[in-house]
Amino acid sequence: MANPFEHIIRVTWGDCDPANIVYTGRLPWFALDAINAWWEANTGHGWYKMENDDNLGTPFVRIEMDLMSPVTPRHPLRCRVWPNRLGDTSVGFRVEASQDDKLWFAGNFVSVFTQADAFKKTQPPEIIREIVQANLIPAT
Repeated sequence: MANPFEHIIRVTWGDCDPANIVYTGRLPWFALDAINAWWEANTGHGWYKMENDDNLGTPFVRIEMDLMSPVTPRHPLRCRVWPNRLGDTSVGFRVEASQDDKLWFAGNFVSVFTQADAFKKTQPPEIIREIVQANLIPAT
């Protein structure tokens, strides 16, 4: 079975609101940054190159997150990422983010593969399907 990929985010003062915790809107950004890092680590390039060089889009059709505790700049944010589902034209990812060995937020993110220049749903190239399949940890 594959292991989750880990992406470390340095949370800074600029990410925080007047209560000295991370703005809620930054949490999905952190998760999406971690998913993009997964793509980079596993395919050699992230969403920008996928879209512009490979004509393969992956817009999100579902995002759900559970927030357990407020994130702060006190510790690195360790985001564990893995694909947890693969359909004919979609891919799902799980992101679990922790600081100081405590889970702070977790979420599921589903994208659909598109032909980028036509914004038309499509099946992913076989190499992408193989990479996702090799790293798949099915949702339980």
